[in-house]
Amino acid sequence: MPAWEEEIAYLRETFINGLVGRGYRLVSDTSKGIVSNATLSNSHLTIALPPGFPYLPPIVTTRRKVLSTWHQDANGTLCLYTRTDRDTQPWLDPKAFLDRIELWFTTNADGWPEDTPVLDIEAYLDMPVEPRVVIYSELNEPRQHLRFRPDGLTIRDAGAGKVPKNSTKGMLGGYVTDIGHLPSPPKNWNDLIALVPNRQQVENAIKRRRIQVLLLRYQRSGQAGVLAVTFGTLGTEDRTPRVALSASADRATMKLRAGPDSVALTTKHVYVVGAGALGSFICDGLSRAGLGKLTIRDGDILRPGNTTRHFVTEDHRYGKRKAQAVKDELLARPYNNADLFTDETPLTDPQQAFDLLAEYDLVVDASADGAVTSMLEDAARSSGRRMVTVCVQNEGRTRRVDVIPPHGGAPSLPTTKQHPSTSPEAFEAGCGEPISVTPPHAVAETAAMAVRHIIGTLTGRPPTPAGEKREDP
Repeated sequence: MPAWEEEIAYLRETFINGLVGRGYRLVSDTSKGIVSNATLSNSHLTIALPPGFPYLPPIVTTRRKVLSTWHQDANGTLCLYTRTDRDTQPWLDPKAFLDRIELWFTTNADGWPEDTPVLDIEAYLDMPVEPRVVIYSELNEPRQHLRFRPDGLTIRDAGAGKVPKNSTKGMLGGYVTDIGHLPSPPKNWNDLIALVPNRQQVENAIKRRRIQVLLLRYQRSGQAGVLAVTFGTLGTEDRTPRVALSASADRATMKLRAGPDSVALTTKHVYVVGAGALGSFICDGLSRAGLGKLTIRDGDILRPGNTTRHFVTEDHRYGKRKAQAVKDELLARPYNNADLFTDETPLTDPQQAFDLLAEYDLVVDASADGAVTSMLEDAARSSGRRMVTVCVQNEGRTRRVDVIPPHGGAPSLPTTKQHPSTSPEAFEAGCGEPISVTPPHAVAETAAMAVRHIIGTLTGRPPTPAGEKREDP
C-alpha cells in the first residue's frame, strides 16, 4: 500500500477507534484505501465518514428533538465547521470532535447569540430547484413589480413594471415583497408563503401567471438578503414553486469584493499614460479596486496581436485607439464604477508633464517610452509631486515599479542591469519596431505590483518607500 493510503487508513482507523472507545457502535465500514465509507452511532447521534475524510469532516445527524436552526442543513446534518476550519482538520481528534458536537447543542439551545448572518436560506428549503440564476438590480421599494427576461442560464431583471397580458416578448412577471426578520430558516414553500404580508393577492397573481418570479426580501442578524422563487416554465401551465440561486448586480454588491480601500479611492483621480498591455491591466485593476475617476492616455491602435497580452480581447475593438478600447471595455464591465476619460495625443511637452502632476491625484507612467518616462520623472523630482512608473524589462525577467520621488526621502531603487536577449527579434507587418517577447504572465504580475503601490500611495500607506523590483535568477 502506498504511503499516502497508509496515512489515510491510519487516520481513519484512529478516529473510528477513538469513537468506539467513547461508546459509539461501528454500524458499517466499507472503507478501502483512500476512500472512506463508515458509519457509527449511539443513542442519539449518527456519524458518517464521507469519501473525502480525513480532508472533509464527518457528517453528523441527530435523533434528538432540537430547535429549528440555521446551523442544520435541510437533510438534518449538523453544521459543525466552517470552510476555514478545513485548514487544520480539527475533527481528527475524537475528543475535540465530540466536544464540538456538544457545544453545538448548547449553543443551539441558547439561540446562537453570536451568530453570523449567513444569507443562504436557499440551502434549507426542501423545494425543487430552478436551474437558472435570477439576476436582479436595485430593489428600492418595499413592494414593487418587475419584469424579467429569460436569457440562457439566467433570468435577468429588465426593469420595473408589470408584464402586459398575452405578452409576446418572452417576458416574465416579477414581484418583490418583504417577509421581515427570520429567526429560523423556513423549510418549504408553505413556510415561505405564510410569511408574505399580502399572501392572498400574491397567490392569486401566481395562479393567473402574473407573477412568475417572486423575490422575497428578508433580514437576518441585521443583514438584508433576497430569496428568489420561480413558478413553472414559460409557455406551460406548470405552477410548481422552485427555489432559485439569486444574485444582485447593483453597484453596492459589485464593490463588496473591491477591497478595504474602495471607499477612499472613490474620491481619487488617476492619470495613466500608456494603455498597452501593462497599462491596460493597471487600468482594470484600479477600476476593480473602486477608483472614482480614471484618465487613460494612448494614441496607438489596438491590433489583433496586442490581445495576447492586453486586457482588451474583443475583436470588435480592433482598430480603435488603445485608450478608447480600454475605456469601452471597462464601461462594459459591471464592476466598473469609475468615471472614464481618454486622451489620444502624444505627450511631448515638458510643461504639460509638470501640469499633469499638479492636476491629478497621481500620474502613472506605463508608456514603455523612454522619452515620456524621463520627462515625467524629471517633472516629479522638480515639483516634489509623486508619480509611479512601471515597466517590464529583460523580456519579462525583470518587473519593476518605481515611486518617484520615494516616500520619506528614501533612496530610489537601483538601476536594472540590461541582459542580452535570449530570443531572436520578432517583427509584425505594419510595425516599425521589433515586437517585445515579454510573456503575458510577466505583464499581469507587474500590473498587480503597480496597482498595489498606486493604491498605497493614494491612501498614504505605501507598501515600500521607493517601489518594488523583482528579478528572475
